[in-house]
Amino acid sequence: MKQSRRLYQLLKPHLGVLALAFALLLGTGCFEILVTSLVIPLFDKVLTATPTATTAVMAESAWARKFLDAVQSGLSMLPGTLVTQLALALVGLTFLKGACLYYSNYAMGYVGQRILMELRTRLFAHVLRQSMSFFSLNSTGKLMSRVSSDVEQLQEAVSTTLGEFFREAVMLAALVCYVLILDWRLALLAVLVAPLAGLLTMTMGRRIRAVSLKWREDAAVLNDHLQQSITGMRIIKAFGMEAHEEGAFARKSLRLLRSNLKAMSILFLNSPAMELLGVVAFIPLLYYAHRHIADRTVTLGLFGGVLFTLFRMYDPIRKLSRIHVQYQRAMASWARIMELLDADLEVRDRPGARRLEGVRDSVSFKGVGFSYPGAGGEAPVLDGIDLEVGRNQVVALVGSSGSGKTTLAGLLPRFYDPTEGAVLIDGVDIREFTQASLRRQMAMVTQETFLFNDTVYNNIAYGDVGASRARVEAAAKAALADDFIRRFPEGYETVIGERGQRLSGGERQRISIARALLKDAPVLILDEATSALDSESEQLVQAALANLIKDRTTFVIAHRLSTIRNADLILVLERGRVVERGGHGELMARGGHYRRFFDLQSEPASR
Repeated sequence: MKQSRRLYQLLKPHLGVLALAFALLLGTGCFEILVTSLVIPLFDKVLTATPTATTAVMAESAWARKFLDAVQSGLSMLPGTLVTQLALALVGLTFLKGACLYYSNYAMGYVGQRILMELRTRLFAHVLRQSMSFFSLNSTGKLMSRVSSDVEQLQEAVSTTLGEFFREAVMLAALVCYVLILDWRLALLAVLVAPLAGLLTMTMGRRIRAVSLKWREDAAVLNDHLQQSITGMRIIKAFGMEAHEEGAFARKSLRLLRSNLKAMSILFLNSPAMELLGVVAFIPLLYYAHRHIADRTVTLGLFGGVLFTLFRMYDPIRKLSRIHVQYQRAMASWARIMELLDADLEVRDRPGARRLEGVRDSVSFKGVGFSYPGAGGEAPVLDGIDLEVGRNQVVALVGSSGSGKTTLAGLLPRFYDPTEGAVLIDGVDIREFTQASLRRQMAMVTQETFLFNDTVYNNIAYGDVGASRARVEAAAKAALADDFIRRFPEGYETVIGERGQRLSGGERQRISIARALLKDAPVLILDEATSALDSESEQLVQAALANLIKDRTTFVIAHRLSTIRNADLILVLERGRVVERGGHGELMARGGHYRRFFDLQSEPASR
């Protein structure tokens, strides 16, 4: 029920268009009855040697007499013989029914596509606003499955199934009313199997919903494996793991196949089961007609009209049963979409949060502690961090892998919020500022540089999409990237491939530095920006970084300690705590953790 209410909230803004579509469907139903009613005069007055007055036989049904007299009067207004009148009426009414049906379907489809566009955009925006902890708990493939595959499954329900449901429901209601008017006894005989049909539909619906949920989960797992395999193709080939990955993919594909086959077995059972019920319902009608046609209380045309109507009713009943099954499949996807939409935003703007206009004085960490969600009893990643960094100072964060360096830097742009203490800018907790204004004051260059499958120009301008070409080129020159960019046949308009794979590591890093230079933010985070480069590339990148850190408050995470000799302050972290702090010379003289790291890195070079 909750899921249906949430789905209704999506439909609510479009109720006007839906009302128009429903009105057109009512028109479709009326024209359907009129087309069906032509069967009676066709049998009683055209396809018989002795024409029969149908209304004279139907003494008990005043409504039926009035309706058929009205149909006859309408036919008499058309030119030609009765056969010609019937032909003209059939063509005209079918055309009007088709026009109403077309515009009704279009209106329903429009509403469905609008809702799905809004839902897909809302899902993407919700994912974008999540903290980095959320992405550590949810794989890329599974998120893509929710935003793409599950929405597509829901699209069928909203844009197609919804319209089909209303259309078939209106048709069925119109035909039921018509057959009740003609002969209520025949109608009652026909619906004897209705409870059984309803029970069958509900049972199948429940089963298909459970199976569909499992199918969607298996599809998400398969998509996740595919995404990881394509992303990690270099590692797969380097370690000769093609056969292993192929086997794992085959096993997951087999699980998806089994889920699909189970769903198909239920779906394909629906149509023959409903057809069998339809035949069972016809048997009592046959006996009834045989008796009453013989004693002339029912005409052949009347029975033919009722029978034709009942057969017309079978189609919407069968479709409504299938629609219910499709609806249950869509609800399985909707449940997964709601689960994503209901995921709590761990990092959000406080009510009344204000804009951060710049960094005038300092960046501070006061008693900062942090633990990842779901860490349980594990030691915190950060514990009791106290640090104050003055404007335009360079602070280096040093420590072994897992010591908390990257996490500490990630608290600055609020990728995470500390579980204890606070991060302050100019003495104000950064949670008092809007996330957008806070992040506008920061730029970042990481070891694993991410570039978009776009032009060099657009990648550099990504942090400031309104920048002039002169500013983009100036940033590239300061990053020592202009020369190699101009050597490309298309220069700044060169498309660099997914993740910048057409560039070397040093080239990618210099474009990343140019992007940070163009943003011109007062706070800079360098996360192991040179650790993956060869010596020649590192020298070029270091020269570019020297241009980047001028007049900026800079946090440097570095494994290569030779790159941070000139830092104003060096922090050594171990297991989330600061174990040493000071300048390079001071820490070397102290002979502690920093000196040990430095000596270990110097040993290979001295051999």
